[in-house]
Amino acid sequence: MDGFSRCSSQDPEFEVIDFPPRPNTDIAPITGQGPCTSRRKFKPLSKRDFDKLFDEDGRINDEHLFRKLVFEGGIDPSIRNDAWKFLFGFYPFNSTFREREVLLIDYHSRYHALKSRWKEELSKDTDTATLTRATYLSKENEPKEVLTFDLTSELQMQKVAADIQAKVYAGRQSVDTQRLKKAIRIIDKDVPRTDRQLPFFGGEDNPNLYRLRDILITYSAFHFDVGYAQGMNDVVGRFMVVLQSHVEAYWCFMKFMEKIYTDFMEEGMLRKINLVRDLLQELDPDLLKYLEHCEVGDLVFCHRWLLLGFKREFTHTESLKCFEILSSHHLELSSMVAERIRWQQRTKDFEKHGGKCRLVDTEIQKDYTFELFMCIALLVEHRSALFKCEDTTAVFQAVNSLTMKIDLDSILGKAEMLFSRYCSKSVIDDFQLIEMESGQKAMRYSKPKS
Repeated sequence: MDGFSRCSSQDPEFEVIDFPPRPNTDIAPITGQGPCTSRRKFKPLSKRDFDKLFDEDGRINDEHLFRKLVFEGGIDPSIRNDAWKFLFGFYPFNSTFREREVLLIDYHSRYHALKSRWKEELSKDTDTATLTRATYLSKENEPKEVLTFDLTSELQMQKVAADIQAKVYAGRQSVDTQRLKKAIRIIDKDVPRTDRQLPFFGGEDNPNLYRLRDILITYSAFHFDVGYAQGMNDVVGRFMVVLQSHVEAYWCFMKFMEKIYTDFMEEGMLRKINLVRDLLQELDPDLLKYLEHCEVGDLVFCHRWLLLGFKREFTHTESLKCFEILSSHHLELSSMVAERIRWQQRTKDFEKHGGKCRLVDTEIQKDYTFELFMCIALLVEHRSALFKCEDTTAVFQAVNSLTMKIDLDSILGKAEMLFSRYCSKSVIDDFQLIEMESGQKAMRYSKPKS
């Protein structure tokens, strides 16, 4: 049956409905011009262009340009190690060469002091002493890490002072050994299966697994408001592969978590998934209606995309590029780019009405981050396949079938188009005409507020 009418449909309070919902085939395709007209014309940030960003003292004075270049083409693998330290806050953009040497010493001292702190606390109790090291790794392979540059006499003195300060700092931190014990049990299940297909983590008794375990436990030990959640191992593994240093990986991960830690908590992730749902309602309500018919209107299948930054949807190389582009935060609704798009739409509509209207912006949802537009782009791009699904299982199968079959540049470009469409829509959804010279009263057209 294509549809049915209620027996009381003569009553204007009732409506004729379609069941199941019929897809609207007239939805505008994801085409047009976005902030980046064609992503394929942009090359990754090269060493030459990266070096140009520094002044003679080593500062990057134009953070906006750096983030723009990263967003447009990602980062060349040859400089990814150095560029990520700025992208993820390991080094401040305005830090000098000299200041970064001192910072690196401090980072090393503090990390090792924190790691020693939780190991010392666990060792005090026979019930937890065995957790200081993993049973699946040999003690002989416990790695050591030293500074990668020679210390001058002045820097050697700096390191002595940093070690003392780090021990004092770590000694003031409390460690809940019972809660940490529970976290370690989960960590020890996740570490052995983290990116084992990569040479960096492959093979038996790999010391990098030891490093990964230490990072996750150290973070969990001193961030008990967050603790450990599955998926963190994938994020840390990504930092370790790129940075080739577990000290640098720890601090980049910690600073990354400062911004997105709620994603690893149930309430925070549910809120983000609800934002995806709200945005889909804005941009493709028919698709959302159909997914609701298939009993997946909660869009819970987006969880993996959002938690891991689409890591499982692309090859390892492409997933790194995707991660750094999303982490550039160049294209957000609070950015100058978004305001420019909205200004252009105001100008366009003002001219369309012969200068006789004044546009009143609707309030935009600035929590719609670019990664949410990427989720919508994936759904809208494959809406035809989704409309062929008849139940929950079919939808999940369709979504899972996208893995390793997505063109990264294409889907990023479509996400940009949707971003531009939303910015423009936020202007034209709500406007009012000013009083005409003839004395005609102003008319107001408003999008219904839910």
